[in-house]
Amino acid sequence: MACARVAACPLFKQFSMKSSLKVWQSYYCEGDFSRCERFKLASASAPVPKNLLPNGRVLELPLERLEAHHLE
Repeated sequence: MACARVAACPLFKQFSMKSSLKVWQSYYCEGDFSRCERFKLASASAPVPKNLLPNGRVLELPLERLEAHHLE
């Protein structure tokens, strides 16, 4: 069963647009999403930084610029 927050997650769209990032989608969004740091924060009604990756790392580029860089 996939994560219920997939539709609202801005990273999910980025992952699905890039085949090399499908592993993230498969592992966190469609697999053990309870390990996703974004899911944990959202479930606790805490703010979720747009540039927070599921593994807890923070990207240096803001999400708005990620779309221009295609997460490369």
